[in-house]
Amino acid sequence: MNKCIKLLAKKKLSITFLESASAGYLAYRFSQNKYSGDILYGGLVCYDMGVKENILKIKPEFIKKYTPESMEVTQEMVRKAKKMFYSDIYIACTGL
Repeated sequence: MNKCIKLLAKKKLSITFLESASAGYLAYRFSQNKYSGDILYGGLVCYDMGVKENILKIKPEFIKKYTPESMEVTQEMVRKAKKMFYSDIYIACTGL
């Protein structure tokens, strides 16, 4: 992980995390590196489906159709986050 963070800092790339099952763990781990201030934009813990619906504005019908942990919802989390956060890289993590 440290090599990844150092490489991101060297390339001046920022990263945003959208976490469900990991509940902020990925952002936390990235924050423990001395380069974290150079790369870590932040993130959103959306463990509860209501956060996906109310904050990220993912339609409940979409979530119901595919399940909250599906690849489709995970990808939608990134699409919606791009409207809220500016970052070079977005990482979404759900339960699957």
